[in-house]
Amino acid sequence: MKYTLIVCLTCIMLSPRAIAQKHADPILLWPQGAPGATGSSDEDKPAVIPFIPEASKRNGAAVLVVPGGGFTIRAVDHEGVLVAQWLKERGITAFVLRYRLRPIYTRTDWVKDGQRAIQYIRAHADQYHISPDRVGAVGFSAGANLIADMTLNAKPGQSNAPDPLDRLSARPDFMILAYGAMQIPANVDSAAIASLPPTFLYGTQEDAGILRGMIEFYSHLFKAGAPVEAHFFQNGVHGSGFALGDPVLGEWPILMHSWMTAGGFLSDKPRCAITGVVKLDRAPLLKGMVIFTPVDNPEAPPVVVYMNNTGTGELGRFSVNRNQGPVEGKYRVEVRQDATRWTSNSRDPFMIKMMSKQRNGTLTEHEAKEWGEHLRKRDQSPSIEDQRVFSRQRPNDKNDYTIEMEEGVDFLIEVFSK
Repeated sequence: MKYTLIVCLTCIMLSPRAIAQKHADPILLWPQGAPGATGSSDEDKPAVIPFIPEASKRNGAAVLVVPGGGFTIRAVDHEGVLVAQWLKERGITAFVLRYRLRPIYTRTDWVKDGQRAIQYIRAHADQYHISPDRVGAVGFSAGANLIADMTLNAKPGQSNAPDPLDRLSARPDFMILAYGAMQIPANVDSAAIASLPPTFLYGTQEDAGILRGMIEFYSHLFKAGAPVEAHFFQNGVHGSGFALGDPVLGEWPILMHSWMTAGGFLSDKPRCAITGVVKLDRAPLLKGMVIFTPVDNPEAPPVVVYMNNTGTGELGRFSVNRNQGPVEGKYRVEVRQDATRWTSNSRDPFMIKMMSKQRNGTLTEHEAKEWGEHLRKRDQSPSIEDQRVFSRQRPNDKNDYTIEMEEGVDFLIEVFSK
């Protein structure tokens, strides 16, 4: 006898209001009324909604989240709440901005709203347990344009202003701009562009019109020497937000978080410059890298030193400036060897001479032949079977190789293969 199994599923339909998570109430940026307000609805009252991490998670960083929408709507869910929750889970205090829209208001108004929000966050740093000098902003589409605009036109705090918030800077300490066609006005000089805070860009080739503007924006920052990092993916529609769950685009928030960590925005400790020498079996490390990973503070910046031994200085010597250096504290050391036989062209007097002649067009036929003979005699066969990794100073050591990072110390980083 055959039986048919019938499964009945009962669906309980809930209204959106019933299933929506209750967030904190919006906090008005001008409790007594925003400048130039023409009505009394929510759309006339710029505000922020705070997303506060658990005390055990928070790292003191804060980010203003600015949704897009062409300045006619605000994509407050996927470019607002979902982003803020993601940041909150990683210890970053987030504030979703409710800014004014057209045609009720103009650019002047929403730029003021963004700047006021940064000032509000700094003014309440103690209340939210954040550092006033680690306040950034992330924006999407029109929200990215708003952040770039308000930063390019930010004014320093006025110490004698009657409004306490106006005494604080409205300029974010870092910017994260997603698929926004930001433009830099022609009258903005390169010095002003160079002074922009560290900037992270995300976009896709599929979103072609926007990406062209982003590439131009990146080019301006790059040429001016402003700190900028960009990640442009091939596929992806406009308005992807954090692309949570996407196995490809969903990597960009992780890249962004790594950028924030490496930039020192997730740690309140000051960074320090370091110098030193790296040795393997008492000889200078010729080609490879040294990775310093924080032990006690996972949100402190990691430091990676590439050992290419270019130039004419001491073999195995490295130097890391303060902007890219570690914070003081314990770091785990990992030495990676990429070759056992390596000489950079910049250390070979003969190669330096020949390449210089080639560049300036004075290389003779005889010298070219001599150069060829030099190459034939040079051993360029593989010198290693695989990358060699040393995470302990000696193979039989039971503990990882660690050092205490301190300002002003010249380190000897030394590992042994036997």
